[in-house]
Amino acid sequence: MAKTATLSKLRQKHGQDSREVILEVALKLFTKKGYEGTSIDEIRETAGFKSKASLYNHFKNKEEVSDALTIRILAQIEHVILTAYQSVAPDPLAQFIAVFRAYIQWGLTHRQEYVFRIIKAQEIRMLTGKYDYFSTHPSLIYPSIEKIIKQLRSQEYPVRQIADAALFHMLIGAVSRAVIDQDAFGEIGIPEQVEQVLQVCMGIMFSKPVEDFS
Repeated sequence: MAKTATLSKLRQKHGQDSREVILEVALKLFTKKGYEGTSIDEIRETAGFKSKASLYNHFKNKEEVSDALTIRILAQIEHVILTAYQSVAPDPLAQFIAVFRAYIQWGLTHRQEYVFRIIKAQEIRMLTGKYDYFSTHPSLIYPSIEKIIKQLRSQEYPVRQIADAALFHMLIGAVSRAVIDQDAFGEIGIPEQVEQVLQVCMGIMFSKPVEDFS
């Protein structure tokens, strides 16, 4: 009964868009049971498709479902980052703060999507030696942040003397750990959590305090 009620809510949420129902069901299963622990038949059954053919109208296999989820999540993150980047004056410090504040907030409020993103990024890294935003799903996420880092260096901000790629991954790693261990923040709200994680990112980025954090 509970499963039927949940499915009914998903169909009401997405109207007649069966593809979106499949993706939302798959996201929940992937983050709960793991990618390897979830079968395409389980996705089909949970999404309420009685026959394999009805699901195959949208996706041929589990890999296609996973790929579609990855593309959608990367697009969401890219939108968040570019919107934040364009919302402030063309000053690299203001852009860094705006971008990471927005990215952290998205992660903390989209925990399931973020966890799936981490799982898939690490899996592709292990298989190919590269993260997917460099190869299989090229994205503006890394170039945008790399550009900010280079501008901060050129303006003599106290950016740590660490290779840009390594610094980028250290920053993303700090945000990822905060999202995974979000319960450790206790009773404070999302805005306070965001600011605390942002301060950690500032500490990673700069070797000493910068004067203006606003």
